[in-house]
Amino acid sequence: MASTRVELRRPMAEPCEASSGSALYVAVRETRGPGHVRRTLTIDDDQETFFEISGNVLPPPIELYDFAALSTFFLAMRQGRPLHIDGPVSSTLLRNLEELQEVWAAWRPSTYTPIPITAAEERTVAAHAPESGVFAFSGGVDGTAALLRHYTGDLNRREVRPVAAVMIHGFDIPRADTAAFETARDAAIAMLKELDLPLCVVRTNWRETICRRWEMEYTAGLAACLHQFAGAAVVGVVGGGEDYAHLDLPWGSNPITNPMLSGGAFAIQTECNGLTRTERVALICKFPEVAAKLRVCWEGPVTGGNCGRCEKCIRTKLNFLAAGYEPLGFDGRPTQMQILGIPARNVVQIAFLEEILASAKKNGVEDRWLAALSASIVKNKALRPFRPIAKRAKGRVVRAWKSATFGRTNEPDQA
Repeated sequence: MASTRVELRRPMAEPCEASSGSALYVAVRETRGPGHVRRTLTIDDDQETFFEISGNVLPPPIELYDFAALSTFFLAMRQGRPLHIDGPVSSTLLRNLEELQEVWAAWRPSTYTPIPITAAEERTVAAHAPESGVFAFSGGVDGTAALLRHYTGDLNRREVRPVAAVMIHGFDIPRADTAAFETARDAAIAMLKELDLPLCVVRTNWRETICRRWEMEYTAGLAACLHQFAGAAVVGVVGGGEDYAHLDLPWGSNPITNPMLSGGAFAIQTECNGLTRTERVALICKFPEVAAKLRVCWEGPVTGGNCGRCEKCIRTKLNFLAAGYEPLGFDGRPTQMQILGIPARNVVQIAFLEEILASAKKNGVEDRWLAALSASIVKNKALRPFRPIAKRAKGRVVRAWKSATFGRTNEPDQA
């Protein structure tokens, strides 16, 4: 999750979903058992979305329904319906969501419409000092680096004490794929053992039932998962995506909107936007047992590990090399042909490659792979204007094949 940035080409804005115009009504119930807590949202009396928390660190009985508002406000905006939460919501979150809606309406006006949000009780909560935190953790570079920055005590005033790391089942690894998740979870537990930190799991169907624009909405779901731990901690820390010098908006996780996901009793803090990806890898490499178990792959087969061949796996290997380390946890260095063949599909991925090249030079790295990387950057810049054309052509071929095989199809061209 990971930060769970799924690096797909951003979709064209789509019209708001059809709605009845009536308020979207959300009720909450909680059940507790040995070693787990389950919280269920019932939307309009028929749709259920659940969050099941398990592990050694469990939240106390629920006092605020902030997570319910975070889970559903994008749904209400897409449908253009007022949102009502049947329970207490902090006035801090309601205030933040007012501004957050303005941001997304400006960025995606055809998709998101600002709507009123109300609660059965609007509660004023005194802010707590940010002393303890839970950390979003998929085992990837961003979340691991964010955790280590706080673990090492290098952050002065914004440092929080890690209480637990939180892994989500149902985001990058589907709920049905239990074997892959268990592999990823076991690797994460081994990483955290080096830091003497427990791993908690939040299992949820939020992505299946509510989310429709993953690239734009996923951090709201991530924040809803972290808000489950209000009472056990006062801050939820997420790893930043691009560094401050290479921000590309709009995107679901960013330093503009992430703080607006904070409530009165629980804040969301984004970490590592001040570090390049290579600098994050260099930080992780100070903990070799942690670095050896990184999981960055999303494009290859869903195994819970790294395929070693996809764009992100190859790029992460290059981050290691640019930092002056061998790529731990992978199947060796990338070949010259693999580097030349990296498919950087958008400006963000090209910027990541340029950052690797610049970091290698800054760190005094001299190796043959640098020439291959330079050539790969030139190639990807030249091909970038043609990738949308190729994608549309591929879509037409797929639809023609479906039409010939299964009958007529009315699917639109892919943007």
